[in-house]
Amino acid sequence: MGVNVGAALDLNSASEHPVQFVDFDFGTPRFIVTVDTEEEFDWTAPFTRDVHGTTHVESIERFQRLCDDNGVRPAYLVDYPIANDANAVELLGRYVSEQRADVGVQLHPWVNPPFQEEPSVANSYACNLTPELERAKLTALHTMIVERFGIKPQMYRAGRYGVGVNSLKILRELGVSIDTSVRSLFDYSGQGGPNYSDAPLEPYWIAKHELIELPVTSVFSGALKSAGKVIFSRAFETLTSRGLLARTGMLERIALTPEGIPAEKAIQAIDIGLRRKIPILNFSFHSPSLAVGHTPYVRNAEELERFYDWWVKIFAHLKARNVQPIHVNEIVRAAGIKLP
Repeated sequence: MGVNVGAALDLNSASEHPVQFVDFDFGTPRFIVTVDTEEEFDWTAPFTRDVHGTTHVESIERFQRLCDDNGVRPAYLVDYPIANDANAVELLGRYVSEQRADVGVQLHPWVNPPFQEEPSVANSYACNLTPELERAKLTALHTMIVERFGIKPQMYRAGRYGVGVNSLKILRELGVSIDTSVRSLFDYSGQGGPNYSDAPLEPYWIAKHELIELPVTSVFSGALKSAGKVIFSRAFETLTSRGLLARTGMLERIALTPEGIPAEKAIQAIDIGLRRKIPILNFSFHSPSLAVGHTPYVRNAEELERFYDWWVKIFAHLKARNVQPIHVNEIVRAAGIKLP
């Protein structure tokens, strides 16, 4: 019940509709930090409705202070358990009221009412739900965020990057201006999710020029990077083959995230993105990584310090390259969308 597999985005013509930002200096590239602000759960276990927590919320304060020190206004994309947590609402709401951060929307279908579908891998992608169920879940979450934070959120990310054609209609109905669910160069179709292998890296219009797609930034590096999309998705599908390509310097996919990507590699990806003239670099990570023991990326105190050291290095490199931070409303205004 509630399944509609195959409703993923059609990206065939996406590159034909790049966003032409107004009052935006392309000589000064920008970056944004987007945080999947979500419940803690076991990434290796089956999806469940109730086995999760929000204890890491208090750890967000340290990351916010680092952002403050670097003039960065992050976007916390909150899902239902976070929006339903009083401590999270108090903390993030304070950041919003002080204009230190923005709050957006992130849908994890398996923990977001109404509960009409069976929790499963396929159903963890919102694009696989029926249009009626996806609308009901997303509307319930959006309403809660509006009521508890007193804002009209302008940015959305589908959990597990599972955005679809029905999602776009719902987002416009709710007045959301930016979708940031597309993870360029990644393919989730093996699990029943979307395939973003051919998605553009630059922001582009979707939904009749009423909704901006701001992809999560990933790039190819190496001698074969110009043919990366073809090679990576077809000829070398296994992790072993991809590892061999990376070790030999022939081809590597690098995402702008501290989760699993060394700072040196991320710096290399930043420079590739700048040479490519990507106007907005979109960094992302999951909020449970801000505390020990909730994700595979931060398993102990040493890895947590390494996580923060990653951001120190990245912010320093961005400053050295004159890449300036930008926040959600600035992107919306620069694209010519009138805010409510």
